[in-house]
Amino acid sequence: MRVPAAPALLLFLLALLPLPCTRAAPLEGKGPLVVHFPGDAVSGLTDRELAVRYLQRYGYLTATNPGGQVKLETPLKAMQKRLGLPETGQLDASTRAAMRAPRCGVPDVGSFQTFQGDLKWDHTDLTYRVVNYSPDLDGSIIEDAFARAFRVWSQVTPLTFTRRQEGEVDILIQFGTGEHGDGYPFDGKDNLLAHAFPPGKDRFSGDAHFDDDELWTLGTGIVVKTYFGNANGSSCRFPFTFEGRSYASCTTDGRDDGLPWCATTPNFDRDKKYGFCPSELLFTYDGNSDGQKCVFPFVFEGKSYQGCTTDGRTDGYRWCATTANFDQDKKYGFCPNR
Repeated sequence: MRVPAAPALLLFLLALLPLPCTRAAPLEGKGPLVVHFPGDAVSGLTDRELAVRYLQRYGYLTATNPGGQVKLETPLKAMQKRLGLPETGQLDASTRAAMRAPRCGVPDVGSFQTFQGDLKWDHTDLTYRVVNYSPDLDGSIIEDAFARAFRVWSQVTPLTFTRRQEGEVDILIQFGTGEHGDGYPFDGKDNLLAHAFPPGKDRFSGDAHFDDDELWTLGTGIVVKTYFGNANGSSCRFPFTFEGRSYASCTTDGRDDGLPWCATTPNFDRDKKYGFCPSELLFTYDGNSDGQKCVFPFVFEGKSYQGCTTDGRTDGYRWCATTANFDQDKKYGFCPNR
């Protein structure tokens, strides 16, 4: 099974937050808790091989039968009962689909610990900070998603979560690609999506990292906040109709300045509501230029660039100069889309 093309950010936040857990899969060593989807590793298995692996992994099947086939009827019924499936004891279509679907890595049966020792917060008023943002979503949308995810936990536990802009915090949240500084590199698009570290006193304790080679959404499709235009910052509405044609993403059609835009209602021809999509022609993120837009062409190490580039960086993030000559002025920002 292939990884879904658009991991839903809020759902991952709920699953990934490094809170105390008494029922989780045992992991060796002190590495982070890893969140991933079943990938190509299971695509080559027969249905029966997949069933045995699944039932063992999630606690339904604890022993094998040397010299003979493993009997699956009883563990299959237990799994089907827990997942609300018809209790047939057979490897039927709905059961196979459930086994191949993305899910949490925590076993359904048995008591486990994710990390060795009694690792938990020694206080209940936790603080967090989002270090950076994915270019897939506006920063305000990402902040709101984290706030709502933390609120789910605070409603059912004694914990509170307070966002801080600076200083020491309990949970640092960041997006990164490949080797991003913690010794547990991401693997590019698909498969490994995120990981989090348990509470403690180490450098990365409590932190949560998300693979920025993925395409992050809120689970309802791509969310694009607009700027300027006449829609007061409303999000794009996909698909939308412009001059009788349907659009499923931002477009530059109808403009001669190259600025991508979208309608914020289903029918631009009727409602005339629109906004501009994030673009380096409007602004940049972070850097040292206070959000100034890119200047094209610009010179970097004696070479002229007509668009954003990853040259000079090892993390894969696209950037540009905000003056005509980076070598001279050292002014830059990160481009707000991929």
